Amino acid sequence: MKNLLISGALGGLGSPMTNYFSSNGYRVLGTTSLNNIGTNSKNIKYYPINLMNEKATHQLVKKLKKEYTNLDAAILLVGGFAMNNLYNSKLSDYEHMIKLNFFTAINLINPVHKWLQETGGGDIFMIGSRPLFEGSSSEILPYTLSKNLLLQLTYSLNESSTENNIFTSLIVPGTIDTRINRQQIPDADFTQWTKPQDITHEIHALIKQKDISLKKSIIKLY
Repeated sequence: MKNLLISGALGGLGSPMTNYFSSNGYRVLGTTSLNNIGTNSKNIKYYPINLMNEKATHQLVKKLKKEYTNLDAAILLVGGFAMNNLYNSKLSDYEHMIKLNFFTAINLINPVHKWLQETGGGDIFMIGSRPLFEGSSSEILPYTLSKNLLLQLTYSLNESSTENNIFTSLIVPGTIDTRINRQQIPDADFTQWTKPQDITHEIHALIKQKDISLKKSIIKLY
């Protein structure tokens, strides 16, 4: 059975993604927040952790390496959003967005990338933001800057992808159609939003694609 690490496995995107992969031949190792602990099932095991804590995150991956021989892919979904522009943002707003969107990713990627390299390679997926490529980012400046770090990280990791057989993809959706987003933007046209199942199916297809030369660093789904 293939092993798949999903961070934020109980979130609006993580929950349906976890259920899909666990029903399609994967064992899901899902991280959760410390106050939202999931119930393990046949192909799903949850690990509560604060991914902003570098030491704790590295210890978790060390534990997973002892429990499971290999890892096939990691899907990093933990993150957050906030409306702040240049004039109403404090330094703490930038710090919070960077910790939530970048630190939670890099703390996992560091040991996970090594694990994948030791076991023959695999895939890493992160979630980007549409304003990085088009649209306005002026009202979400700290958020966009934090997502730009993931973009640059993706490019950096893929510089040696042909050598280590590890490929990183930044999935860039439009507004994701989750319950929380619907509550926050009740008057939006939900038909124009990106469905969680579309993101899930795209990631599944990329995992099954073994030819790195055919993969792309940026996958736009809007």
